[in-house]
Amino acid sequence: MIIIQLSGGLGNQMFQYALYLQLKSLGKEVKIDDVAGFAEDEKRDFALSPFGVRYERPTRRELIAMLDSSMFLWSRVRRKLFGRKKKSYFEEDKRYHPEIMTWDDVYLEGYWQTEKYFAASADLVRQTYDTDKLLKYVAANRPAEGMGEYLARIEGRESVSVHIRRGDYLLPAGQALYGGICTETYYKEAMRRMKRERPGCRFYLFTNDKTWIREQLAQKEAAMGETAGTDDRELARSIEIVDLGGAGDDDYAEFVLMSRCRHNILANSSFSWWASYLNPHGDKIVLAPDRWLNGWDCEDIYRADMLRVRTKQA
Repeated sequence: MIIIQLSGGLGNQMFQYALYLQLKSLGKEVKIDDVAGFAEDEKRDFALSPFGVRYERPTRRELIAMLDSSMFLWSRVRRKLFGRKKKSYFEEDKRYHPEIMTWDDVYLEGYWQTEKYFAASADLVRQTYDTDKLLKYVAANRPAEGMGEYLARIEGRESVSVHIRRGDYLLPAGQALYGGICTETYYKEAMRRMKRERPGCRFYLFTNDKTWIREQLAQKEAAMGETAGTDDRELARSIEIVDLGGAGDDDYAEFVLMSRCRHNILANSSFSWWASYLNPHGDKIVLAPDRWLNGWDCEDIYRADMLRVRTKQA
């Protein structure tokens, strides 16, 4: 038996469940632990229910056996004397490890952020993560303000999603891992490159810090003055901040909108990675930062359809 731990936000859980689907397709007995990964993370919870995913959960006895966590006296004494005998594997780096597909009797902890873990089941993964399901969920459960209007505009033009992630990325731990990558230089270069490829495109900004973005855009516009070039002015006029009012289930709604844009400019985030992956347009342009995480080799997170953009001045 293989047990996969779910953890993190929506995008990370999508990677974990995609691995689950791949292992199941290989005929393996696979179960999902949807409890332990959220026990000490107050900001995260199970996020895949709108997709209607199904899976079997391990029993308490199976988890105890896999993690050597029995509280019987002898078990505690044995662990103290000889150490814990967990049948677990914690993702040690960000590269693809094909040997995982051959394993049995293991508890897997990690994010598995590469399509290589589910490439053979790509059709099933896309079918599972059908964004029409999210649209129906948002409409039925937590209607987002202006969702229909945004969707019509996005689907009716040469639209580009631009994902700007802040929030937890600004905390000290987040800065150490994510900081200095998706810089102003990166976004400017990506948007200018997109304008060259698709001159009439419009940029839709998706962010978890709309107040900061508005302030930044206002400052840039005020600083332009009369000396601003035509390209800079045209770029500024092509930007729209997506604001669903905060009254609905904005994460799911924004995910759908990002995936329906014709092209995507990514943050170093699994959220925008998946939105671009599920973008159905055959001629899509997907731009991503040339680094994903600080201090890690993340080569395998890049797909063949992702074009890399520099993240800082040379």
